[in-house]
Amino acid sequence: MKRLIIVCLLISGCGETAPSYFKIAGGGLQFNLATSQASMIVVAQQTSPMPPNSTLEAQFDLPGTNTRQSVSVPTSQGRLQYMIQSKALTGITLGGRYSVSVLLHDKDGKVLDQKETTYVSDQDQALLPNKPLVEGPALIPHLENLEPSKTAP
Repeated sequence: MKRLIIVCLLISGCGETAPSYFKIAGGGLQFNLATSQASMIVVAQQTSPMPPNSTLEAQFDLPGTNTRQSVSVPTSQGRLQYMIQSKALTGITLGGRYSVSVLLHDKDGKVLDQKETTYVSDQDQALLPNKPLVEGPALIPHLENLEPSKTAP
């Protein structure tokens, strides 16, 4: 009987996984005609409480390179969703596949949770205007910049 109890206890401990603190709830590629810029966005939604002083880091593929761009945001108590946006990107192509990794780090930098996703572009960045269509906080229009940067395929 003692062996059966010990075996049951050992088996019940098997298969335990690390807690999942968040899931990827959305995101994609963003083409902003007004500023003539493209970027990637990922949305992480909390699924269980994150440790105090932790940080979410998104690592975005840089199109046409083998490198990644890292953007970090601190977590805060009571916040359930985090939108993380890359800096302006160049070289996004129609049908291009771009990966994003989201990592949760504790206060010491240890990775507690990690998720990955891939976005496929349904547009070519060449369709953006050569220059921004608006300027400054007053959004002064520059419609002469409406020409795309090159002819679409």
